[in-house]
Amino acid sequence: MTEQKETAQKTGKKRLSGWTRVLLFGSLAINLLIVGMVAGAVFRNSGEATERQLLRDMGFGFFGAALTQDDRRVIGRAMAKRSDDLRANRKDFRAQMAQFLDALRAIPFDSEAVQAHSTGLQSKIAERQAVGQNALLDRIAAMSDQERAVFAKRLERSMKRGPRRN
Repeated sequence: MTEQKETAQKTGKKRLSGWTRVLLFGSLAINLLIVGMVAGAVFRNSGEATERQLLRDMGFGFFGAALTQDDRRVIGRAMAKRSDDLRANRKDFRAQMAQFLDALRAIPFDSEAVQAHSTGLQSKIAERQAVGQNALLDRIAAMSDQERAVFAKRLERSMKRGPRRN
């Protein structure tokens, strides 16, 4: 124990207390879990995605379950028009993921660098979601009053039973 204190004094680095270290690594584990789930969704399909896959990847959840096949088709086409943006986003995401992994493996570990790369990954995810959200909102705006009421009813039902699994 005294050797660790002496070593820490010699190197000029402070050692983290037990609980601080546990909280830091717990937070990192949660962030990695989230990033891993998103990366898995992004990297799972490298070919052209169907409308349903695009909706699922955009995280439509309850909303996607409440959409009709025609709604999905229209939103999928709108998103396909943005495919270059989405492809560039996916490329940037992969590059940032590589940087995140490098920071994760770095010795000594730099939690601020990992956090910065995690924040960058989250911004790429938010950009993808914004594309999907805008396409969904445009479709809803194009619905008649009756179509919106029916959509609202399906959405309410979807929320009660949970989103479909594709």
